[in-house]
Amino acid sequence: MLKRLYSETNLLLENITFEPGINIILGKYSGDREAKGINGIGKSTLVRLIDFTLLSEKAEKIFFNSKYDFLREDNHSITLEFEIKNKKYFITRYFDKKAEIYFGKNPNSHEKFEKTELKSVLTNLFFPITDNEIFFEGNRFRTLMNFFIKDDVNHQKRFDPLNFIGATGLNTNDISIYNFFLLNLPTKNLLIFRNIASDYRAKGNAVSEIENTVKAQKGKTIDEFKSDKIKIENRIQILEKSLSDYKFIENYKNIEIQLIEITKKINQKLEEHHGYNLQLRKLRESYGQSQTVDSLQIQKLYNEVYTTFGDLVKKTLDEIISFKSEILENRNKFLVKKENQVQQKINEILNSISIFEKERSELYLRLKEKGALESIENAYKDLIAEKTNLHSINTYTEQSDNIKQIILDLEKTLSDVKSDIAKDLDTFYSKIDTLRRLFQEILENAIFIEEDTENAYFEISKEIKPKKDQYPFKIKIEI
Repeated sequence: MLKRLYSETNLLLENITFEPGINIILGKYSGDREAKGINGIGKSTLVRLIDFTLLSEKAEKIFFNSKYDFLREDNHSITLEFEIKNKKYFITRYFDKKAEIYFGKNPNSHEKFEKTELKSVLTNLFFPITDNEIFFEGNRFRTLMNFFIKDDVNHQKRFDPLNFIGATGLNTNDISIYNFFLLNLPTKNLLIFRNIASDYRAKGNAVSEIENTVKAQKGKTIDEFKSDKIKIENRIQILEKSLSDYKFIENYKNIEIQLIEITKKINQKLEEHHGYNLQLRKLRESYGQSQTVDSLQIQKLYNEVYTTFGDLVKKTLDEIISFKSEILENRNKFLVKKENQVQQKINEILNSISIFEKERSELYLRLKEKGALESIENAYKDLIAEKTNLHSINTYTEQSDNIKQIILDLEKTLSDVKSDIAKDLDTFYSKIDTLRRLFQEILENAIFIEEDTENAYFEISKEIKPKKDQYPFKIKIEI
């Protein structure tokens, strides 16, 4: 329950006190000032101030705009007092200290928090997990708060009542999870389905990427590529037969094998080169990784749960931090040594590639030096080119076929989870029926002018044939 919004720096004309039930913000001019409409006198700003204390980035962006520079020039602050399970809490924010937020059970002894850590504390306070079947993953404090706090400017038009988030990047699966959590319906199988569906879509994109790569490089589809494979194998067979029928020095017969082997070695070295380059980049990125541990911050977080637990954790942490710092001192030395080793490997690979390329050139030259006919030399080149081309085709087609098999397996798993979700809906039918009745009760007690609720309904129903990566149900609301 909201209790009070006030400012110790006299930002507000008077403290705002909230009472149980519906609180109405009435806009009117004070004193004898002539009323010319009630826009711009602070109704939306009041809602945004509440949102600002509850860590809204949208409200933060508004108040840190140049229009509100006076808030920083006069060092203003705002405090929200609220109550959860008969316990009072206070959040204070200063407009000239964007990163500092003060929170606690006593306004005279606030503790300073960073935004990320306070979000974790508020998530557990506002949205505790009380059922293993009904939960959400990660820090979702602000996403869920968007359901409870809306100002009339940013949320004036909301055609879809389920999409209270109003953010891009969230699909219907994500939105359903948030709504199920708020309706106290099981989310466990929804989360499992979302993760599998995400993998399913990623694998489908991977297949498309392979097919697009083949199309761009070869000008043909994977299916056309597979037909080409048969043609190439036939050409290789013809070339090998023509060369085996020709009578020439025995040494020539080994040149083909040597050329193919060297070409394979070059390709292998190029793959190794790519792998080590990737490893080198990750090593260089790891220089900037933070390895610090703030035992005071951890103590503070744990004390939000149990008063003495954080003190015990801090004592243990202090004892091991000195040991950890000794390890971290040698971290950069190790990284430099490892980087040098990887760079040495890269140099060795490049040197090997150079040697192999030289050997391959010498093998082609041997055909000329030993007086081989030009047609024989061209036949060898054609044979090696065709075998290299065949290897390329096999690589692409095998990758595509393997991923498609994984997709088929995922489809079966998705089907199983869909069945579990349908069973959940059956199990919670009575709760859904309660939601239907509650919806009707809300409408019947709301204010309607020349309207009726005859065609209004709330429904969560099974969907017979949903898409493979979509939930097997629909949530419908009609008013």
